[in-house]
Amino acid sequence: MRKLIVCISMMLALGVNNSSIYAETVKSGNKFTQVTNKKSSNKETKTEYIYEDSKGVEYPIWLSSTGKAFIKKVSKKTGKEYKQYLPEVGKQLNPDAYKNNKTKK
Repeated sequence: MRKLIVCISMMLALGVNNSSIYAETVKSGNKFTQVTNKKSSNKETKTEYIYEDSKGVEYPIWLSSTGKAFIKKVSKKTGKEYKQYLPEVGKQLNPDAYKNNKTKK
C-alpha cells in the first residue's frame, strides 16, 4: 500500500513539473509574460499536392511541424480524424526532414 501511494504521488509530481517545461517568457516593455507552449502545437501546413489512395479517394497532403508528410483521414469505426503519414511522398516533398542523423560505425 505504501508503494502504491509513493508511486501515485511521484506520478502527480512529475505531471505538474512537465507543464512548466513548455513555457516561454516574453518581455514587452517592463512586463514579462509567461506563454505556455503545448507540446503538440498545431503548426501543420497544407500543401498544394493531392494524394489519391487505392480506392480513388483524394486527400490534400499536409506537412507537420517537423516537415513530415501526412494526410487526414476519418475512422469508419469511431468517426475520429487521424493522421496517416506518407514517408515515401514526404521524402520527395521535403527530403531534409527524413535524413537519418545517426551514423553507423
